[in-house]
Amino acid sequence: MAKKPTLRDVSRASGLSIYTVSRALSNADGVSPASRELVLKAARELGYVPNRAAQELRKNTRSSVAVITASTSNYYYIDLMKGIQRTLRASGRTAVVADIAVEGYHTAEHEDATVQHLIQSRTAGVISTLPLSPHNTRLLADWDIPLVFVDSQPLDNTRIPSVTTDNFSASMRVGAHLAEHGYTDWLFLVYPALWSTRLERERGIREAARRHGAALTILESENDSASAYATLAAHLDQGGGTPPRAVIAGNNPMAHGTLHLFSDRGVRVPHDVAIIAYDEFAWASLLDPPLTVLNEDSEHIGVLAARTLTRIIDEQVEAERRGDQPTPAYRPEDRQEVSADLIIRRSCGC
Repeated sequence: MAKKPTLRDVSRASGLSIYTVSRALSNADGVSPASRELVLKAARELGYVPNRAAQELRKNTRSSVAVITASTSNYYYIDLMKGIQRTLRASGRTAVVADIAVEGYHTAEHEDATVQHLIQSRTAGVISTLPLSPHNTRLLADWDIPLVFVDSQPLDNTRIPSVTTDNFSASMRVGAHLAEHGYTDWLFLVYPALWSTRLERERGIREAARRHGAALTILESENDSASAYATLAAHLDQGGGTPPRAVIAGNNPMAHGTLHLFSDRGVRVPHDVAIIAYDEFAWASLLDPPLTVLNEDSEHIGVLAARTLTRIIDEQVEAERRGDQPTPAYRPEDRQEVSADLIIRRSCGC
Protein backbone atom coordinates (compact mmCIF):
# COMPACT_ATOMS: atom_id res chain seq x y z
CA MET A 1 0.00 0.00 0.00
CA ALA A 2 1.25 3.48 -0.79
CA LYS A 3 2.48 5.66 2.07
CA LYS A 4 -0.42 7.29 3.90
CA PRO A 5 -0.61 11.10 3.53
CA THR A 6 0.69 13.16 6.45
CA LEU A 7 -0.04 16.55 7.95
CA ARG A 8 3.03 17.83 6.10
CA ASP A 9 1.53 16.63 2.79
CA VAL A 10 -1.65 18.59 3.50
CA SER A 11 0.45 21.64 4.40
CA ARG A 12 2.37 21.37 1.15
CA ALA A 13 -0.77 20.88 -0.95
CA SER A 14 -2.63 23.79 0.66
CA GLY A 15 0.35 26.14 0.81
CA LEU A 16 -0.35 26.83 4.51
CA SER A 17 1.76 26.19 7.59
CA ILE A 18 1.51 22.94 9.53
CA TYR A 19 0.26 24.96 12.50
CA THR A 20 -2.60 26.43 10.44
CA VAL A 21 -3.43 23.08 8.88
CA SER A 22 -3.53 21.42 12.30
CA ARG A 23 -5.86 24.07 13.73
CA ALA A 24 -8.09 23.98 10.67
CA LEU A 25 -8.48 20.19 10.84
CA SER A 26 -9.27 20.32 14.57
CA ASN A 27 -11.84 23.08 13.98
CA ALA A 28 -9.92 25.42 16.28
CA ASP A 29 -10.18 29.22 16.34
CA GLY A 30 -7.80 31.54 14.53
CA VAL A 31 -8.27 30.13 11.02
CA SER A 32 -10.15 32.08 8.36
CA PRO A 33 -13.07 30.38 6.56
CA ALA A 34 -11.15 30.55 3.27
CA SER A 35 -8.06 28.88 4.78
CA ARG A 36 -10.16 26.23 6.51
CA GLU A 37 -11.91 25.43 3.24
CA LEU A 38 -8.57 25.21 1.44
CA VAL A 39 -7.20 22.81 4.06
CA LEU A 40 -10.29 20.58 4.03
CA LYS A 41 -10.20 20.42 0.24
CA ALA A 42 -6.54 19.41 0.24
CA ALA A 43 -7.11 16.81 2.96
CA ARG A 44 -10.00 15.27 1.09
CA GLU A 45 -8.12 15.10 -2.21
CA LEU A 46 -5.15 13.44 -0.49
CA GLY A 47 -7.33 11.05 1.52
CA TYR A 48 -5.84 12.39 4.73
CA VAL A 49 -7.27 11.43 8.14
CA PRO A 50 -5.92 13.23 11.27
CA ASN A 51 -3.07 11.47 13.01
CA ARG A 52 -5.17 10.84 16.10
CA ALA A 53 -7.01 8.28 13.99
CA ALA A 54 -3.81 6.46 13.17
CA GLN A 55 -2.80 6.48 16.83
CA GLU A 56 -6.13 5.02 17.84
CA LEU A 57 -6.12 2.46 15.05
CA ARG A 58 -2.83 1.06 16.35
CA LYS A 59 -4.58 0.40 19.68
CA ASN A 60 -7.67 -0.97 17.95
CA THR A 61 -9.20 -3.98 19.69
CA ARG A 62 -11.35 -4.54 16.58
CA SER A 63 -14.44 -5.04 18.71
CA SER A 64 -16.95 -2.66 17.10
CA VAL A 65 -18.46 -2.88 13.62
CA ALA A 66 -20.45 -0.12 11.91
CA VAL A 67 -23.56 -0.75 9.82
CA ILE A 68 -24.25 2.08 7.38
CA THR A 69 -27.95 2.33 6.59
CA ALA A 70 -30.07 4.71 4.56
CA SER A 71 -33.37 5.51 6.32
CA THR A 72 -33.95 3.02 9.12
CA SER A 73 -37.73 3.49 8.80
CA ASN A 74 -37.50 0.46 6.51
CA TYR A 75 -38.28 -2.66 8.57
CA TYR A 76 -35.73 -4.53 6.43
CA TYR A 77 -32.98 -3.03 8.59
CA ILE A 78 -34.46 -4.28 11.88
CA ASP A 79 -34.22 -7.93 10.90
CA LEU A 80 -30.87 -7.28 9.20
CA MET A 81 -29.44 -5.90 12.45
CA LYS A 82 -30.83 -8.87 14.36
CA GLY A 83 -28.83 -11.24 12.17
CA ILE A 84 -25.70 -9.10 12.33
CA GLN A 85 -25.76 -8.66 16.11
CA ARG A 86 -26.51 -12.33 16.78
CA THR A 87 -23.55 -13.40 14.63
CA LEU A 88 -21.08 -10.81 15.96
CA ARG A 89 -21.90 -11.67 19.57
CA ALA A 90 -20.21 -15.06 19.15
CA SER A 91 -16.87 -13.30 18.46
CA GLY A 92 -17.28 -10.77 21.28
CA ARG A 93 -18.06 -7.92 18.89
CA THR A 94 -20.97 -5.56 18.56
CA ALA A 95 -22.49 -3.35 15.87
CA VAL A 96 -23.50 0.30 15.81
CA VAL A 97 -25.79 1.90 13.22
CA ALA A 98 -24.81 4.94 11.18
CA ASP A 99 -27.87 6.16 9.26
CA ILE A 100 -26.84 8.53 6.46
CA ALA A 101 -30.34 9.11 5.09
CA VAL A 102 -32.54 9.55 8.16
CA GLU A 103 -35.19 11.58 6.32
CA GLY A 104 -35.16 9.24 3.33
CA TYR A 105 -32.68 11.16 1.17
CA HIS A 106 -28.92 10.95 0.93
CA THR A 107 -26.25 13.62 0.56
CA ALA A 108 -22.56 13.23 -0.25
CA GLU A 109 -21.72 15.45 2.74
CA HIS A 110 -23.47 13.09 5.18
CA GLU A 111 -21.73 10.10 3.68
CA ASP A 112 -18.29 11.74 3.77
CA ALA A 113 -18.71 12.87 7.38
CA THR A 114 -19.87 9.41 8.44
CA VAL A 115 -16.94 7.61 6.84
CA GLN A 116 -14.46 10.09 8.35
CA HIS A 117 -16.01 9.56 11.78
CA LEU A 118 -15.89 5.76 11.45
CA ILE A 119 -12.19 5.88 10.60
CA GLN A 120 -11.43 8.21 13.49
CA SER A 121 -13.45 6.12 15.96
CA ARG A 122 -11.48 2.95 15.18
CA THR A 123 -14.30 0.88 13.71
CA ALA A 124 -13.16 -2.69 13.02
CA GLY A 125 -15.20 -3.02 9.84
CA VAL A 126 -18.16 -1.69 7.90
CA ILE A 127 -21.31 -3.30 6.56
CA SER A 128 -22.99 -0.92 4.12
CA THR A 129 -26.55 -1.22 2.84
CA LEU A 130 -25.99 1.15 -0.08
CA PRO A 131 -23.13 1.84 -2.50
CA LEU A 132 -20.54 4.25 -1.16
CA SER A 133 -18.73 6.75 -3.34
CA PRO A 134 -15.51 5.45 -4.93
CA HIS A 135 -13.60 8.00 -2.82
CA ASN A 136 -14.98 6.67 0.47
CA THR A 137 -14.55 3.06 -0.61
CA ARG A 138 -10.88 3.74 -1.33
CA LEU A 139 -10.47 5.69 1.91
CA LEU A 140 -11.67 2.73 3.99
CA ALA A 141 -9.32 0.46 2.04
CA ASP A 142 -6.38 2.84 2.65
CA TRP A 143 -6.97 2.48 6.38
CA ASP A 144 -7.32 -1.32 6.20
CA ILE A 145 -10.97 -1.23 7.27
CA PRO A 146 -12.80 -4.19 5.70
CA LEU A 147 -16.08 -3.49 3.92
CA VAL A 148 -19.03 -5.77 3.12
CA PHE A 149 -22.04 -4.60 1.12
CA VAL A 150 -25.52 -5.97 1.74
CA ASP A 151 -28.44 -5.56 -0.64
CA SER A 152 -26.21 -3.35 -2.80
CA GLN A 153 -23.19 -3.53 -5.08
CA PRO A 154 -19.94 -1.53 -4.93
CA LEU A 155 -19.74 1.12 -7.63
CA ASP A 156 -16.19 0.53 -8.82
CA ASN A 157 -14.70 -2.52 -7.12
CA THR A 158 -15.91 -6.02 -7.88
CA ARG A 159 -13.56 -7.56 -5.30
CA ILE A 160 -15.37 -6.18 -2.27
CA PRO A 161 -17.61 -8.75 -0.54
CA SER A 162 -21.37 -8.43 -0.86
CA VAL A 163 -24.55 -10.31 0.02
CA THR A 164 -27.31 -9.52 -2.43
CA THR A 165 -30.69 -10.87 -3.49
CA ASP A 166 -31.52 -12.12 -6.96
CA ASN A 167 -33.92 -9.23 -7.40
CA PHE A 168 -34.48 -9.81 -11.11
CA SER A 169 -35.84 -13.32 -10.57
CA ALA A 170 -37.80 -12.14 -7.52
CA SER A 171 -39.48 -9.40 -9.56
CA MET A 172 -40.28 -11.84 -12.34
CA ARG A 173 -42.05 -13.98 -9.74
CA VAL A 174 -44.08 -10.97 -8.56
CA GLY A 175 -45.12 -10.18 -12.11
CA ALA A 176 -46.03 -13.77 -12.89
CA HIS A 177 -48.30 -13.88 -9.86
CA LEU A 178 -50.10 -10.69 -10.88
CA ALA A 179 -50.56 -12.17 -14.35
CA GLU A 180 -52.14 -15.29 -12.84
CA HIS A 181 -54.89 -13.04 -11.48
CA GLY A 182 -55.41 -11.56 -14.95
CA TYR A 183 -54.25 -8.07 -13.93
CA THR A 184 -52.93 -6.14 -16.92
CA ASP A 185 -52.59 -2.61 -15.45
CA TRP A 186 -49.60 -2.41 -13.09
CA LEU A 187 -47.97 0.48 -11.23
CA PHE A 188 -44.53 0.07 -9.66
CA LEU A 189 -44.00 2.65 -6.87
CA VAL A 190 -40.28 2.67 -6.24
CA TYR A 191 -37.47 4.53 -4.47
CA PRO A 192 -34.51 6.32 -6.16
CA ALA A 193 -31.73 4.40 -7.91
CA LEU A 194 -29.26 5.41 -5.17
CA TRP A 195 -30.41 2.18 -3.56
CA SER A 196 -29.00 -0.22 -6.12
CA THR A 197 -31.71 -2.86 -5.60
CA ARG A 198 -33.96 -0.50 -7.58
CA LEU A 199 -32.26 -1.38 -10.87
CA GLU A 200 -32.75 -5.16 -10.83
CA ARG A 201 -36.20 -4.94 -9.28
CA GLU A 202 -37.35 -2.57 -11.99
CA ARG A 203 -35.70 -4.63 -14.72
CA GLY A 204 -37.52 -7.75 -13.52
CA ILE A 205 -40.88 -5.99 -13.32
CA ARG A 206 -40.43 -4.52 -16.79
CA GLU A 207 -39.56 -7.91 -18.25
CA ALA A 208 -42.51 -9.55 -16.48
CA ALA A 209 -44.87 -6.90 -17.85
CA ARG A 210 -43.49 -7.44 -21.34
CA ARG A 211 -43.89 -11.22 -21.16
CA HIS A 212 -47.42 -11.08 -19.77
CA GLY A 213 -48.69 -8.19 -21.88
CA ALA A 214 -49.31 -5.85 -18.95
CA ALA A 215 -49.29 -2.04 -19.14
CA LEU A 216 -46.69 -0.82 -16.64
CA THR A 217 -46.20 2.59 -15.01
CA ILE A 218 -42.98 3.29 -13.08
CA LEU A 219 -43.47 5.94 -10.40
CA GLU A 220 -40.42 7.14 -8.44
CA SER A 221 -40.69 8.57 -4.92
CA GLU A 222 -38.23 9.66 -2.27
CA ASN A 223 -37.55 6.78 0.11
CA ASP A 224 -40.03 7.56 2.90
CA SER A 225 -43.73 6.86 3.43
CA ALA A 226 -44.86 10.50 3.36
CA SER A 227 -43.22 11.02 -0.02
CA ALA A 228 -44.70 7.77 -1.30
CA TYR A 229 -48.16 8.93 -0.21
CA ALA A 230 -47.76 12.34 -1.88
CA THR A 231 -46.23 10.95 -5.08
CA LEU A 232 -48.93 8.35 -5.57
CA ALA A 233 -51.70 10.83 -4.68
CA ALA A 234 -50.45 13.33 -7.26
CA HIS A 235 -50.26 10.61 -9.91
CA LEU A 236 -53.80 9.40 -9.24
CA ASP A 237 -55.17 12.94 -9.23
CA GLN A 238 -53.63 13.59 -12.63
CA GLY A 239 -55.39 10.49 -13.95
CA GLY A 240 -58.79 11.31 -12.52
CA GLY A 241 -58.33 9.47 -9.22
CA THR A 242 -58.78 5.93 -10.55
CA PRO A 243 -56.05 3.57 -9.28
CA PRO A 244 -54.39 0.91 -11.44
CA ARG A 245 -55.55 -2.67 -10.98
CA ALA A 246 -52.32 -3.63 -9.22
CA VAL A 247 -49.69 -1.70 -7.28
CA ILE A 248 -46.23 -3.09 -6.57
CA ALA A 249 -44.66 -1.28 -3.60
CA GLY A 250 -40.87 -1.27 -3.84
CA ASN A 251 -40.18 -1.52 -0.09
CA ASN A 252 -41.72 -0.94 3.35
CA PRO A 253 -41.95 2.90 3.14
CA MET A 254 -43.55 2.63 -0.32
CA ALA A 255 -46.06 0.07 1.01
CA HIS A 256 -46.88 2.18 4.06
CA GLY A 257 -47.53 5.30 1.97
CA THR A 258 -49.67 3.33 -0.50
CA LEU A 259 -51.83 1.67 2.15
CA HIS A 260 -52.26 4.96 4.00
CA LEU A 261 -53.42 6.74 0.84
CA PHE A 262 -55.88 4.02 -0.15
CA SER A 263 -57.28 3.94 3.39
CA ASP A 264 -57.81 7.71 3.33
CA ARG A 265 -59.55 7.55 -0.05
CA GLY A 266 -61.70 4.52 0.64
CA VAL A 267 -59.99 2.40 -2.02
CA ARG A 268 -60.60 -1.26 -1.19
CA VAL A 269 -57.74 -3.75 -1.23
CA PRO A 270 -57.82 -6.09 -3.12
CA HIS A 271 -61.32 -5.44 -4.54
CA ASP A 272 -60.40 -2.14 -6.20
CA VAL A 273 -56.63 -2.53 -6.35
CA ALA A 274 -54.31 -5.42 -5.59
CA ILE A 275 -51.05 -4.79 -3.72
CA ILE A 276 -47.79 -6.72 -3.52
CA ALA A 277 -44.87 -5.27 -1.55
CA TYR A 278 -41.19 -5.99 -1.26
CA ASP A 279 -39.72 -6.96 2.12
CA GLU A 280 -41.52 -8.92 4.81
CA PHE A 281 -42.21 -7.26 8.18
CA ALA A 282 -43.54 -8.54 11.47
CA TRP A 283 -47.16 -7.42 11.20
CA ALA A 284 -47.70 -7.86 7.45
CA SER A 285 -49.91 -10.88 8.17
CA LEU A 286 -52.00 -8.86 10.67
CA LEU A 287 -53.13 -6.18 8.22
CA ASP A 288 -56.62 -6.21 6.75
CA PRO A 289 -56.23 -7.75 4.27
CA PRO A 290 -52.92 -9.50 5.08
CA LEU A 291 -50.18 -8.22 2.80
CA THR A 292 -48.60 -10.35 0.07
CA VAL A 293 -44.84 -9.70 0.17
CA LEU A 294 -41.58 -10.63 -1.50
CA ASN A 295 -39.44 -11.82 1.42
CA GLU A 296 -35.65 -11.40 1.14
CA ASP A 297 -35.07 -12.75 4.69
CA SER A 298 -32.87 -9.85 5.71
CA GLU A 299 -31.98 -11.55 9.01
CA HIS A 300 -30.26 -14.34 7.06
CA ILE A 301 -28.52 -11.76 4.88
CA GLY A 302 -27.26 -10.08 8.06
CA VAL A 303 -25.89 -13.40 9.31
CA LEU A 304 -24.01 -14.04 6.05
CA ALA A 305 -22.56 -10.51 5.99
CA ALA A 306 -21.45 -10.67 9.62
CA ARG A 307 -19.84 -14.09 9.14
CA THR A 308 -17.84 -12.77 6.20
CA LEU A 309 -16.74 -9.65 8.04
CA THR A 310 -15.84 -11.64 11.17
CA ARG A 311 -13.54 -13.94 9.20
CA ILE A 312 -11.79 -10.98 7.55
CA ILE A 313 -11.28 -9.16 10.87
CA ASP A 314 -9.98 -12.32 12.57
CA GLU A 315 -7.46 -12.74 9.76
CA GLN A 316 -6.37 -9.12 10.25
CA VAL A 317 -5.80 -9.74 13.96
CA GLU A 318 -3.64 -12.76 13.12
CA ALA A 319 -1.66 -10.73 10.58
CA GLU A 320 -0.94 -8.06 13.20
CA ARG A 321 0.27 -10.72 15.64
CA ARG A 322 2.74 -11.90 13.00
CA GLY A 323 3.85 -8.32 12.42
CA ASP A 324 2.32 -8.21 8.94
CA GLN A 325 0.23 -5.46 7.35
CA PRO A 326 -3.44 -6.10 8.26
CA THR A 327 -4.76 -5.59 4.73
CA PRO A 328 -8.27 -7.11 4.41
CA ALA A 329 -8.15 -10.37 2.47
CA TYR A 330 -11.18 -10.77 0.20
CA ARG A 331 -12.09 -14.02 -1.54
CA PRO A 332 -14.25 -14.69 -4.62
CA GLU A 333 -16.71 -16.66 -2.49
CA ASP A 334 -17.29 -13.55 -0.36
CA ARG A 335 -19.66 -12.29 -3.10
CA GLN A 336 -22.91 -14.11 -2.40
CA GLU A 337 -26.40 -13.98 -3.92
CA VAL A 338 -29.49 -15.37 -2.22
CA SER A 339 -33.02 -16.03 -3.45
CA ALA A 340 -36.28 -14.49 -2.20
CA ASP A 341 -39.67 -16.08 -1.51
CA LEU A 342 -43.09 -14.76 -2.44
CA ILE A 343 -45.34 -14.98 0.62
CA ILE A 344 -48.88 -15.07 -0.72
CA ARG A 345 -51.60 -13.58 1.46
CA ARG A 346 -54.81 -11.76 0.49
CA SER A 347 -53.82 -8.25 -0.61
CA CYS A 348 -53.03 -9.57 -4.10
CA GLY A 349 -56.52 -11.06 -4.53
CA CYS A 350 -55.78 -14.60 -3.42
